[in-house]
Amino acid sequence: MIGLASKYHSLNMKKIFSELKGFVIYSPELLTQYLQEHNLPGNNILKYFVENEHGDEITKSGIAIPIIGVEEDYYSFRISTKGESILNDNEVAAQSEGWIFQSANHEMKIVGIGYLKDISSINEENSITLPLENGWFSFKIRAGNKDGEKLFELNAEKQEAKPDFSGDLTTTYYFT
Repeated sequence: MIGLASKYHSLNMKKIFSELKGFVIYSPELLTQYLQEHNLPGNNILKYFVENEHGDEITKSGIAIPIIGVEEDYYSFRISTKGESILNDNEVAAQSEGWIFQSANHEMKIVGIGYLKDISSINEENSITLPLENGWFSFKIRAGNKDGEKLFELNAEKQEAKPDFSGDLTTTYYFT
C-alpha cells in the first residue's frame, strides 16, 4: 500500500492551494487524540502550532509535518518509497530530510495551513488524502516541477520503531 500513490504518475491528480503559504501533512486520528489528551479545545488549532510548544511537540511526535514558505499556488502531492523517485534530480527545487510520521488509519491527510484556523472547515474539496500503511515512517520532502506542474514528493521509508526526528522546521519551499 505504501507505494500505491506513486504508481500513478499522471499529474492530473488533485491539487490544493497553499493557504497561508504552507501545508500540513497530518494523521487526523493522532492529532485529535493529542488535542484531547492535552486538553486543547476549539477548532482553531493553528494557534497551538504557533503560540506555544505544542506545535513542535506534535511535529517531533510524528503527528504532523509542516511545509512552510510555499508560494501561493496550487500543488499536487505524491508518495514515493525508498529507491523510487517521482521528481528527477534536475526537477527538484527544494528538499528537506529528517521528518517522521506515524500513520494510524492507513492514510495521511494534507491541507493548506490556513485551514488549521478552523479545522471544521476541512473537507474533501480542500484537502488531499493519500493511502499509507499503518506504522512509523521517515520522510524526505522533495519539491519541484514535473511536466510544468508544481509537486511535492513525499519519500516515505517504513521503520520498525519511531525514528529520530531531525527535520528542519525553518526549511522553505519557494520555487517557480
